[in-house]
Amino acid sequence: MTNKDLSSKKNMIFIIFAILIIFSTCFYYTKLRKPDAYVNMDPLTIQFHFTGYDGSGKAEIEILEYPKIVSLKNEKDREDIEKILHNPSIEWSKNENLRNGEEISFYIRYKNTGRYYIKFNRVYGNLGTRV
Repeated sequence: MTNKDLSSKKNMIFIIFAILIIFSTCFYYTKLRKPDAYVNMDPLTIQFHFTGYDGSGKAEIEILEYPKIVSLKNEKDREDIEKILHNPSIEWSKNENLRNGEEISFYIRYKNTGRYYIKFNRVYGNLGTRV
């Protein structure tokens, strides 16, 4: 065997080894990593408030009850994770200049979980209500 063949084999082995490391790291973070918190979304209770007149109405959401933490990896993280759960991102299809009988949709998401990996029992998608 020449030095070129030996060098080519070493490079191939290195590439295969690097690919295995990348795949195993990705698998760990997506499948095996234990969440920092398991959260039950069922207690989430929302109340709507509509103000204004027909054609100039405004919608607001008041969260009466927040999702509950079922389990934590580290109890010291409870306060930070509860702050995240009390600050969802709410995206509206329209929440101003509303007319009577108009249907609006909204999304409740917990996008910004920071350094925490939070596993929710379900994700709220597109929800709707009528003015």
